[in-house]
Amino acid sequence: MKRQSNLKVAVCGLLSLAAVSCFAADLESDLDLWVSGGKWPRSDRAEESTPSRQYARAKQFELVGDARQAAIAWERLAFSYPESDEAEEALIFSAKNHLAAGSFTKCRAMIEELRRRYANPTYLDAMGQVEAELGRGYLEGKGEGGTFALASRVRKARRIFQHILDEDSEGRWADDALLGLGQCDEADGRFDTAIEKYKKLLDKYPRSELRAETEGRIAICINRREPRPQYTESDTMEALNRIQAAYKEAEFGPTNLDKVALQENERVLRDRQAEKRFEQAQFYQTNRRFRAAEVYYELIVKRYPDSPWSAKASEELQKMRQR
Repeated sequence: MKRQSNLKVAVCGLLSLAAVSCFAADLESDLDLWVSGGKWPRSDRAEESTPSRQYARAKQFELVGDARQAAIAWERLAFSYPESDEAEEALIFSAKNHLAAGSFTKCRAMIEELRRRYANPTYLDAMGQVEAELGRGYLEGKGEGGTFALASRVRKARRIFQHILDEDSEGRWADDALLGLGQCDEADGRFDTAIEKYKKLLDKYPRSELRAETEGRIAICINRREPRPQYTESDTMEALNRIQAAYKEAEFGPTNLDKVALQENERVLRDRQAEKRFEQAQFYQTNRRFRAAEVYYELIVKRYPDSPWSAKASEELQKMRQR
């Protein structure tokens, strides 16, 4: 009876141990999936025996968000099985994942390999998207792009954007390329040429999703030009109108519009307008045309209440009315 009881305890213990082992195996499986993308070893040289298996492996790395390993897996598919139906797709996916992992040099190498192998690539649109994002990555100093000096980043980005236009001037990413070229000029301090490119984008692509960002960049360039040209009301009004157009365009969809920068530029432009009107009021006041001066001071107080010139105008009004 005692032996039977001990046997029951032993069986229960084994069952419990088996349950724990199964649970641990499940945990290990989940951990393996997170670490290595499944059953495959995590190695730059490891590859599967067939294109379809290698394709599945690359997809698995993408599924777990391992961009670097996914890029390598796609690259191995493209170079180990160059005659396979998946080879061209593998090159573009490798470029995308290298870009996501911040490996800009490898990304460009995959795009160049695509062009070398295929005279008429199937994924021309996808290539344009990768190159546009790559150019922006250099401009913004992301990933590998952040290791280069600004002048070098701008030079690399300019070459990429120009290549997009030269290869497919009417393509899906031509407006992105024009915007990028404008931003390259802007980064170099060539604001007038940047404005020309931005206006060309607006004229040529009236339905572009980049219109809001482009309008905003024109306004910023008008305000940042150095040496600053002599004040003209037309330039200031154009910049303010562009800012309003940017806000309006942004209502119709997602955009990279930098609203904080635009609001700051709008404030500067309105301060400039208020300052000019204050100078006009001072001119009339000096020439004893008090009613005209009073009109300008009142206009400043009413139209530019947040400007420091508003307080100055109020002070001058009080002095005039105490005469």
